[in-house]
Amino acid sequence: MEPPPGGAGRRPAGPTRREIVQGVRRELELAGLETPRVEAERLVAAALDLSRSELGVSGGERVDPAGAASVARAVSRRLEGQPLQHIEGTVDFRRVRLVSDGRALIPRPETEQLLDLVAAWHRDRGTPVDALDIGVGSGAIAIALLDEGIATRVVGLDVSEDALDLARANARRAGVEGAEGLELRLCAPDIRSALAPDERFDLVISNPPYVTSPEWTDLDPVVRDHEPRVALDGGEDGLGVIRTVVSVAAARLRERGALFLEIGMSQGSAVLHLLEAQASLSGGRIGMDLAGRPRFASARKAVSG
Repeated sequence: MEPPPGGAGRRPAGPTRREIVQGVRRELELAGLETPRVEAERLVAAALDLSRSELGVSGGERVDPAGAASVARAVSRRLEGQPLQHIEGTVDFRRVRLVSDGRALIPRPETEQLLDLVAAWHRDRGTPVDALDIGVGSGAIAIALLDEGIATRVVGLDVSEDALDLARANARRAGVEGAEGLELRLCAPDIRSALAPDERFDLVISNPPYVTSPEWTDLDPVVRDHEPRVALDGGEDGLGVIRTVVSVAAARLRERGALFLEIGMSQGSAVLHLLEAQASLSGGRIGMDLAGRPRFASARKAVSG
């Protein structure tokens, strides 16, 4: 016999998606997160396999126990300090969506600004280039160069096999893997070991590790404990890899070629000195990020004769 409406046999309705988001937001507020509403929406959307827009227009729909358990796991991971992007599993960079996990550094907005500088240089140049991306990581820079038509070929180097595996997966997702797209190479123990003696490029670009070793312990635990140290720690003065990148660029750039680097906000003067010390580079300059902090370095290959 069917139980009467509202009777004892009726199963209680689950919370709505909107109520779930509100509850998660309160948890994140209590934990002291800076943007609890936005993070709550992103966590719930990821856990329920929805976009944030889909979540917003379906707030009245009920969440079943399996969905609620998925949300609880996502929130638990965030409260343990895991990066939001790792929980979501993807990150948007420029026009592409990349897989994001602990194998490589999470792409930052500053690196998108670095690509803005490269795009401006490319507009003046007028033709696509061959590029060398040193420290390819997730593949973000290299894939964006190919996706936006700045480069027709990119050689991506990294010291980490794990990072190369992630970059390879992202290149396949974006449809740019292969000899006519993104060619990935392991460059351990030295960057130069991965390059043929006669290889030359129109563009050398890098977001190298530039945190100083003494600064490492003071990093936000979300970064320090969940992103690869090899992608962040630039040695005692933070310039260890940058020195090598500048040297490689000086030797491997073609005429009219350019070097673009992301740097630490206290490193402008030191990096400019490194650029000026290379006779084959000219026009060294330091660029500011949107917050007005020194964040980028660039130089051109000097024209011989």
